[in-house]
Amino acid sequence: MRLSAFDCLRRGWTNLSANWELVVIQWLESFLVLVLLAVGLLVPLVILGTNVLNGIDDVLRRLADFSPALAMSLTAMLAVWLLALLLHCYFQAGAFGVLASADRQALPGPRRDPRLFRTFSLRDFFGWGGRYVWRFLGLRVLFWGLALLVAGAVLFWLVFLGLGGVEWGGAAAFGIGCGGALPIGFLALVLGLGFHVAQADLARDGSGVRPAFRRGLDVLGRRLGAVLALFVAALGAALALAAVFLPLSAVIGSLLSGAPRWRALVQLILFFLQALPNTLLAMVLAGSLVALVRSEMLSEIRRKPEVQTA
Repeated sequence: MRLSAFDCLRRGWTNLSANWELVVIQWLESFLVLVLLAVGLLVPLVILGTNVLNGIDDVLRRLADFSPALAMSLTAMLAVWLLALLLHCYFQAGAFGVLASADRQALPGPRRDPRLFRTFSLRDFFGWGGRYVWRFLGLRVLFWGLALLVAGAVLFWLVFLGLGGVEWGGAAAFGIGCGGALPIGFLALVLGLGFHVAQADLARDGSGVRPAFRRGLDVLGRRLGAVLALFVAALGAALALAAVFLPLSAVIGSLLSGAPRWRALVQLILFFLQALPNTLLAMVLAGSLVALVRSEMLSEIRRKPEVQTA
């Protein structure tokens, strides 16, 4: 039985509600990654002995000289950022591992008791994370490599657009712009959606970076409407949250304009509070994609005996 987008969303929500600890863990992980990224930016300044506010000229001079201290600071920054990336991949692997195992444990179908999905434990979470962390890292490397090719295509298109406008006029530039924007936009859309769908297949025995990416593209080709519906629902919910928090932040900033410390503290608290429902939305989307990918796999398994019999 193939699940509709609504059925996948309902199954993903049920999965996450049974394993609600994932939301808290991912919420805390997002701040830990932000701290590591900030530390990565501060490390070069510490190594170079540069004042953040008054050392711009010194930074530019060291960049021009490319001193050994600069090379050391850049290496340290990249090392800290690599640690942040590995940590993110580890927690993503643990979260998708729990969601995928819960979806396997529950019986197929759109409506299931949440107790059937309950599989969370810290031991399993960290176990899945250690088992699949390199898959998630490899998928990101593949995604960034393909994104770099798309960026190169965009650069070539912009250069060709500018040259066409100079050589052949505005009408030609308009035609080149429209003719290039459609395929490049479509490639970027497929790449972004395919990456997220592929993540839902990584936490599966027998999967890997290339098999998961192929399956992601396959599911995207067959269920593009369902995937788009899930992403549009998540985007709409995120915009609704932003519509609540942004005016609230603006009002508080205006009321506390005379007390900058209190304003900064309240803004920080609002930032933490807004991150929690955003994390919830991201995890519901992840659970929904896991349900969609597994639904398509079960459909393939059911079709194979029919083909062999025929």
